[in-house]
Amino acid sequence: MVPFSFTHITGSEEGLDVMSDRLDMEQLKRKEFAKRTRWLVWVESSVILGLLVWVSLEYENNPFLQSWAKTNIGPASFLLNGTLAGLYAGTMLGYMISKYLGTRTEKEKILETIRKRA
Repeated sequence: MVPFSFTHITGSEEGLDVMSDRLDMEQLKRKEFAKRTRWLVWVESSVILGLLVWVSLEYENNPFLQSWAKTNIGPASFLLNGTLAGLYAGTMLGYMISKYLGTRTEKEKILETIRKRA
């Protein structure tokens, strides 16, 4: 496999310097695969949250399911009344907020280093 390459020309006082950078196609494929995987995980998590909400609503409105859960699941049946869906939604929201704040702070660090150089 032949890696993709590109040339970037920059000017300097002594003349033109040619910087040749090689961009590995395998690295690009790994990045694209990671991006697709993140989206797939996000969609899957959203589907799971939707199913948890559906089970919670069914549990609240179905007395037979409530009695079945109390006899077969026991004390853990309280998770079906919306508690588990709320915990899962909170975890997803916390992860999204932490990723957003992490991205934002990385951008702020880059801007800070640029300002220091100027």
